[in-house]
Amino acid sequence: MGYNDRNPSFTFRFGEYRHGKLNKLAKAAKMSTVDYVRSAILDPFLNGDLIPKAKDDLVVEMTKLKLQKIKAEIEYLQLKNKYMETFGAPMSASATRILKPQIASTQQTTQITMSPYDAKNNIIQCVECSQLFRWENKDEFLKQKYEFELHMTNNHNRALSYLEKSVLDDLRFSGASL
Repeated sequence: MGYNDRNPSFTFRFGEYRHGKLNKLAKAAKMSTVDYVRSAILDPFLNGDLIPKAKDDLVVEMTKLKLQKIKAEIEYLQLKNKYMETFGAPMSASATRILKPQIASTQQTTQITMSPYDAKNNIIQCVECSQLFRWENKDEFLKQKYEFELHMTNNHNRALSYLEKSVLDDLRFSGASL
């Protein structure tokens, strides 16, 4: 067993782009190109340390989400079947709407069930932080409606809820605030 058998040489050709890139990387590592290729690419590959390029992460994530959705639907159907077996009647429509798995939102959504308008005192009040919006005349009334919308987006980082939006749309000037 001679030197050539113990230390064989391999030759292959690179295009200009790859050769230039390897030269730059070797120069940055302060090594010769051959030593750089051996130590940074070939040895880690043979040791199993070189990580192959992963598949598209979005495809993997999408597959996980589809599997999660299927599991949630199976749980929902099992619950409906157990209800039918237990009570001998199908679930009501409102119960199925409540129990059906829904897409989870990344933002916290809170249902606003209280109107922001106080008709007795003729003012608008933020339901979350209790800030009051008062007016003396019609111009101030319109400004305060706009200020309330800005307050929600700037201070609470959310758009108006359906209830708040409908109250503001239906609200008409009826005099100064108390």
